[in-house]
Amino acid sequence: MEATQHFKHSSVNEDYRVVLIPKDMVDFIKEKLGKDVLWVYDEESKELTLIKRPDSYTEALSGLGEEMWKEVGGTEYIRRDREQWDD
Repeated sequence: MEATQHFKHSSVNEDYRVVLIPKDMVDFIKEKLGKDVLWVYDEESKELTLIKRPDSYTEALSGLGEEMWKEVGGTEYIRRDREQWDD
């Protein structure tokens, strides 16, 4: 399915754009991701990403940054950082 061939848009003004998505594409998205979909827009890359809304945000975000914390030393890093607060 070539997305650029199916989308139609009409500019409302320079800051706002309406995009009409054909029903077959909406049905396809619902089939793949369910009916609760998050639309995430990245300003830097100018990309819109559709993702399935997680059942639990807590579970979806659990472990985020785990590798980073391992690299800096985890709880030992936090302890050292907090000791500097007293200085």
